[in-house]
Amino acid sequence: MTPHATRGAPPARSGPARRRSGRARLVPAAAAGLLTLLVLGASTGLLLGNPAGAGDNGDGARLWCGAGLVPHTPDGTSAWKGGVVLDFTTGAPACADPLPSSALAVLRAVTPAGPGTWSLTSLGWAYLVIAVAAAAVAGWAASARGPWRAALLAVPVLPLTEPAFSRFLISTFSEPAGLVGLFVLLTGVVTAAVTHRADRAERVVALLLVAAGGVFAATAKTGFVPVLAVAVLVCLLIPVGAPGRRARVPGVLVAVALAAVTVGPVLDAAQWQARHYSTVNTVDIVFTTVLPEIGHDAIGPLGLPAGAAAQSGQAWFPRADGSLPGNAAVAADPTAVRNAAWAELATTPGALLRSAGVAVQATEGRGIGYLPSTPWTPTTPPQALGHAAGAVGSDTATLRVWLDSMAVPWWPSAVLLTGVLAAVAGLGGPLRRRFPAAATTARVAGLCAATSVALALTAVLGDGYFEIAKHVWPAAYLVDATVLALASTAVALAVDVRRRRDPAAGAGVGAG
Repeated sequence: MTPHATRGAPPARSGPARRRSGRARLVPAAAAGLLTLLVLGASTGLLLGNPAGAGDNGDGARLWCGAGLVPHTPDGTSAWKGGVVLDFTTGAPACADPLPSSALAVLRAVTPAGPGTWSLTSLGWAYLVIAVAAAAVAGWAASARGPWRAALLAVPVLPLTEPAFSRFLISTFSEPAGLVGLFVLLTGVVTAAVTHRADRAERVVALLLVAAGGVFAATAKTGFVPVLAVAVLVCLLIPVGAPGRRARVPGVLVAVALAAVTVGPVLDAAQWQARHYSTVNTVDIVFTTVLPEIGHDAIGPLGLPAGAAAQSGQAWFPRADGSLPGNAAVAADPTAVRNAAWAELATTPGALLRSAGVAVQATEGRGIGYLPSTPWTPTTPPQALGHAAGAVGSDTATLRVWLDSMAVPWWPSAVLLTGVLAAVAGLGGPLRRRFPAAATTARVAGLCAATSVALALTAVLGDGYFEIAKHVWPAAYLVDATVLALASTAVALAVDVRRRRDPAAGAGVGAG
């Protein structure tokens, strides 16, 4: 006869739930894939036959020229047409120096060889298929000890219901590859969170999803490089098998392979960026961020003439004014000036904090309204370029008006701070033991929040406030993912409390 528990003693923690057979997990796998298909298919309009994309701001040629594509427009270009150019002709010679990017690899894979016509919606379908496949695989692995555990995949999936994110899948930007990479990485994180270390195959699946997502995102463009560090760290922290040093071996091997595969392409992309935009990016950092945030005191350390202060807040584009005071000094050694600008921000914590705050707040502008979403037709009026929107960040005045117009400007910062604090609490010993399910989901929230902050800060340090809304767009996706992870934490906390009152209620979400 089993003795009764001592009154007032904490209930014994139950072990991991019984493993389900692979066949039983086909249903949650199909459900996860179908949900992703419906979410992305509906929000992009691909399933409904009315695609919504993201119009080209001039960056598109970096990719489509590398795939031998030419926009099917009167002038053979796709920039600032007032709509999304969907139709391209194929078979043209590829340009000599396209942007090295995972987005270019996908574009080349779906572009037919030889002369003909091709639709940009094919690229959208390719990204959609990648996301659906990752969700289905994660759904199979995450349901190893119960189908309800796969419900945490809602964290990466549901933010994609917002067209602000999904419409970029139908574009010639490199950002959608980064977004899909982040999505795949998060499916791996969720899979690791809801499985037990004894679930060897499922944990290996989680490692591979994290690594694949990390490679895909980090090689999309230089602004996504922080995702590589996140992916490597996550791989190192995922144990596989019985406790002991051997449990870390699979994660270490995957992390080393991930870094080895990714470093070369990342360096190639950084060198490409330096060849083409080193002066432009440095001008933007100096004039849109450092001078407005620090003031005249930064002129001397940056080696700029006194007249440069009068142009504080002005980006390189759309004027592209080579006579800008200080432009010659920047062009002479953009790397040195950029490093000096970073040093000024690093030694002026208030300015750095304000810059990070602007970047995080700008995630509220994820709609990026200056990029049209409707398809271009020969009757579509072209966009007027005389006045840039505040979301472009080309001058301080319009940027500040745009930021001030936001209804709840503090919301993204509050979400990300809460996510980080929740993760810190979830890592703590007592709370982790008492509320294991909540601690697990809290760590997912913290990962989303920390990655969002890293991407936002990288955007500012890379190009200042110029096109800030577009550059922090992937960070905005992670803000929404953090919200969902925090909501999941609240649900998991309720489950944990119920379990402590009734130990027979079941096992926690993450058991190892």
